[in-house]
Amino acid sequence: MKLNLMKSSCCAMLMIGLSLMLTVRSLDADDQAKEKPVSATPGSAIIINECRIKLIDRVILGCDRPGVLQYVEPNEGESVKKGQVVAALKSDALKASRKTAEKRSTNDIEIRYSQKARDTSYVELEMNLDINKRVPNTISRLDIKRLELTAEKSDLQIEQAELEFDMSKLQLEEIDAQIEETKVIAPFDGIVTKKFHATGEVVRHGDEVLEIVSTKRVKVEGYVNIEDTWKFHVGTPVEVQLDIHGIRLPIEEEKFHGKVIFIDVEVEPIHGKSIRVWAEVENPENLLKAGYMATMKILPDKSSSKVAQETSVKK
Repeated sequence: MKLNLMKSSCCAMLMIGLSLMLTVRSLDADDQAKEKPVSATPGSAIIINECRIKLIDRVILGCDRPGVLQYVEPNEGESVKKGQVVAALKSDALKASRKTAEKRSTNDIEIRYSQKARDTSYVELEMNLDINKRVPNTISRLDIKRLELTAEKSDLQIEQAELEFDMSKLQLEEIDAQIEETKVIAPFDGIVTKKFHATGEVVRHGDEVLEIVSTKRVKVEGYVNIEDTWKFHVGTPVEVQLDIHGIRLPIEEEKFHGKVIFIDVEVEPIHGKSIRVWAEVENPENLLKAGYMATMKILPDKSSSKVAQETSVKK
């Protein structure tokens, strides 16, 4: 009886000891798991939904000076090339002034006359000095001094003529600049989307004339979680697919490629713990239209990922 009781007691003590050991090990394992941070996957793709497509190259062209529009060439929907003069003000008076300035800028008669006058002055001075050498005091010192001053004055007259000649050239450049201000020039290849004024209308300085848009590249803008911003950087490649709500089109299966251009420097309070980013995506066939929604997949490079250390995720 006593032997059975002792066996039962020993078994109970062993069971309690074993249970305590397992409990301690479990607690240690939990502590180690809490202390060990969860490592982020450096090369994993980051998917951003509800991205919006926007235009990058969109400009409203205006007049640099007041006047009357001599012409506005393109109409809405027409294509223009970079550097093309799309509109211009009347500039007849400026063109007439340019002809006068051009004539003056090529006229060096005053310089050549001053040079001849200087030569004559120095010859006269030398002749009178030579006379005094042969017959002293024939020419008074006052007359010699007057001749010297006349020769020096002729040198200054040449400098004055050269200065006026250079000023004529600068005046021509100034008029050319004013004529350029009468032109409205396309800053890039694009399409005219709005025409605010027509030929013959009077415009003031800064008045809008045309709106030009280029669709060769677009901006895809979205919001990414703060913890994901450490996985990529400006220049990281992206992959974009259209996500048109309510319908399903074949174009939504096509993928467009680009790269991250901008990562905001502050957190958006409206979107909680998110940061605004946008990527530039090539759009040669104008398939990505402004206003469309899209899904953007950021593809970090494992070798150049910014996740250099393990980061813990708050629960």
